Amino acid sequence: KSIKKNKDYVISTKDLILIESLVSDGVEISKKYKNMFKLDQSNTPTDIQLLLNNKEIGMILLRLTEIIGEDDLKNLDPDTLYFMTSILNKLDLDSIRNNLLLKVLPLKI
Repeated sequence: KSIKKNKDYVISTKDLILIESLVSDGVEISKKYKNMFKLDQSNTPTDIQLLLNNKEIGMILLRLTEIIGEDDLKNLDPDTLYFMTSILNKLDLDSIRNNLLLKVLPLKI
């Protein structure tokens, strides 16, 4: 779809999840579209941020598993999913992130 000028588009959190994942994979977004959304909204809990700084991947994955808990991934709120995918993007764990995205984002054909 083409994006038309002077239209008010609504970018959902799930859209941001997909866009940030594409940017993490190396897709470049044109400068004229970057003002439509903000990436990397710092909503990472401090304990996970400390683990990120120390590059403790195993502990981060354990903490993310703790956050998901017994819930179904589809039942998690979009903000939680956003921070989880942004952490997986920062850790460059693309296979885990992609599996998460396939379960959470709606499929469009």
